[in-house]
Amino acid sequence: MTEKLRQTPYHEIHKRNAGKMVPFVGWELPVQFPHGIIHEHRKVREQAGVFDVSHMGRFIFRGPEAIDFVNRLITNNLAKINEGHLLYSALCNHEGGIIDDVTVYHLGTEALLVANAANAEAVWAWAADLKPPEVEMICATDDLAQLALQGPKAEAVLRSPFSEAVKDLGYYCYTHVQWEGHRILISRNGYTGEDGFEIYVPQKVAVPLWEQLFEWGRAIGLEPIGLGARDSLRMEVNYALYGHELTTQTTPLEAGLRWVVKLKKADFIGREALLRQKREGIKRALIGFAVEGKRLPRHGYAITSTGKEVGHVTSGGYCPSLDRGMGMGYVPKDLSAVGTLLQIEMRGTSIPAVVVDRPFYTAGSVRR
Repeated sequence: MTEKLRQTPYHEIHKRNAGKMVPFVGWELPVQFPHGIIHEHRKVREQAGVFDVSHMGRFIFRGPEAIDFVNRLITNNLAKINEGHLLYSALCNHEGGIIDDVTVYHLGTEALLVANAANAEAVWAWAADLKPPEVEMICATDDLAQLALQGPKAEAVLRSPFSEAVKDLGYYCYTHVQWEGHRILISRNGYTGEDGFEIYVPQKVAVPLWEQLFEWGRAIGLEPIGLGARDSLRMEVNYALYGHELTTQTTPLEAGLRWVVKLKKADFIGREALLRQKREGIKRALIGFAVEGKRLPRHGYAITSTGKEVGHVTSGGYCPSLDRGMGMGYVPKDLSAVGTLLQIEMRGTSIPAVVVDRPFYTAGSVRR
């Protein structure tokens, strides 16, 4: 029997907008809309677009020990930020392997942890198994919808009370807005490399808020954006994707996420394994590479050096902002320097590739 796919509150809106609906980690979501992925990609780079990311897992931790408990789960340090801020982190197992990469909001006496949809059940089970009795866990995935308004004109879309709330909002900060009698959380962050916001809205007013955003954004041609452009946008700025760059067989140190690993923090799960890996030295590294010609690297393709397989492509494809094929993958540390020549094996043909600086693209400029 085929498992029934879950739907977000915006499912009917996506269908009315002729979204191409596909199964995605147990949900039915739009991969693209009629203008296509490249158009949507450029819309976000040049103006603004809205992503339905309501499939993400949203978990609230409540109680006097909530902040300390969540801090023990993650590699970053929640105790170093205050209410009104959020952080990005890895959540590791005892061997240092990545269970998920998460965003955590410091809500004062509570914490909101946002997990990838593919890992939501695993994260919930992991936390539930470890939590002390004093910590209450609440699954808010079905209570809240989640939108990402992204692009250089994202702030220009918003009107009062949102515009007043966000005009001085810093990166990785959040605020609350009262709208239509409901409390809405809005943070300045995203997964595209552009300016933008993530908005957490109660289900009762999820659709009215979507409609309001598009009314406000009509002047700039605001459009809904699908999973396809979400992937190409994040790859251009080299944001890791779970199941590709990040897995339980990968540590955050290997993945280039050393900046979210606070080894001086007294106690977090995976710390000893990561300390040991740091002492012994990283044996492999995540690289970015560019390929020659029009053929595109894809996830799973072999990476070779002097005819020997040395790794696999974790993410790859066409980067519209650079008009070329690029990708990421793990290789031995001694092959990770910028300028190193490699080959990508594409269906029996070796395509020349070169290790390049990351990120490939920076908002407002293009690195070739």
